[in-house]
Amino acid sequence: MLQSASEILSTTWSAVEASISVILVLVYGFFASKWKLLSPEGEESASKLCVTLFLPALLFSEIGPLASWDKLKDYWVILVYAVVFQLISWIFGAIGVIGFGMPQWIIPCMVFNNATSLPLLLFSSLGKNGTLSPLVKNDDLDAVLDRGQVFLLINALVCNLTRFSFGPVMMKKHPLDIPHPWSHSESPHAIKKVREVLNEDQDYPAIEPYSGDNENAPLLHEARQHGKKGWKIAKILQQSLAGFMNPPMYGGLAAIVAGLIPFLHNWLFKKGAWLSPLSDSIDKIGKLYAALQMLVIGAHLKTKKGSRPPIFPLIYLFIFRFVVMPVISISMVYGIRKAVGDKILNDPVLDFIMMLAPVGPPALTLAAIVEMSDTDEDVETAVAKTIVISYALTPLISVSVTAALQVVQKLY
Repeated sequence: MLQSASEILSTTWSAVEASISVILVLVYGFFASKWKLLSPEGEESASKLCVTLFLPALLFSEIGPLASWDKLKDYWVILVYAVVFQLISWIFGAIGVIGFGMPQWIIPCMVFNNATSLPLLLFSSLGKNGTLSPLVKNDDLDAVLDRGQVFLLINALVCNLTRFSFGPVMMKKHPLDIPHPWSHSESPHAIKKVREVLNEDQDYPAIEPYSGDNENAPLLHEARQHGKKGWKIAKILQQSLAGFMNPPMYGGLAAIVAGLIPFLHNWLFKKGAWLSPLSDSIDKIGKLYAALQMLVIGAHLKTKKGSRPPIFPLIYLFIFRFVVMPVISISMVYGIRKAVGDKILNDPVLDFIMMLAPVGPPALTLAAIVEMSDTDEDVETAVAKTIVISYALTPLISVSVTAALQVVQKLY
């Protein structure tokens, strides 16, 4: 009992350290706006810079080195876990919106937690204060920390790609309207357009476009008509699929392409390679994202007008993120490990990471998703305040950390 209390106290302090650093940067942004050091125009410019330049660079530098065939082949189970946990979170978010009339923005807040900066900082702190000793045993602590960081980053790879593919849709689209490529087209009547294209011959006057004596004319006419239809359908599809694309997605996809092509991976991400200065420069500007985005969120709290987020959705969100989701993830990982044994990568660090990966506050990048979805000011303010409150509650994650450690000890 005393050991559990000590573990909870230790992990609580680590979580407090991780959350205080985030909250302080938000406070700096608030006072920068209050003292007129950052104008509203400057906020908008900084926010746009974060979304269109710094965030794509961050995703490129994070995803690229991990996007190799060897890593994806070995760590496929992380990809599956990440998608399943997000699907479960979406179900709970949809229940909140459909069943309890909660605002639409609660869904991305429930689905997309902080999968990168906070888990990495927390995991590093837990290693330094000795909390991870049950995972180390005969292993080396540095090796454990390195493996854990790789597992976290691969999980973040999936979370980032899904976040920027579907996040803007979730922010605005009702969950009963199932997202599909047509829903992103520039016109809401894309399907109707395709039907009109396919049936457009019926609108033409009955004019004979070819001579009946030439037996090749009907075939040529049919080919031309199908060619026109195919080109128009292709244009509609292109416009529809373009709705999935945004600057962060371009950065993530560029990283996957560069990572999966062996010679590009070596040229860009291998130390001393001839293109490594390019990847290093992208990495440097990518690291500017987190601090600047937090600063802008803090400034938004001062300048953006809007009421406080409704209490019940916040309670629903925080209970799910800090109580329900840990129970689901720990139970699922434990059950799968007992069922399949070492048929999947057998590593206590992997099990511990996947138990905690979907736990914690919403992602800071939700502010970028709000920016991309072009929602009104009330939604922007509500999401910003929700993020601030959730990071104040981050120390609650200590209970989940202690529970996960004890379950992993039983497994190994």
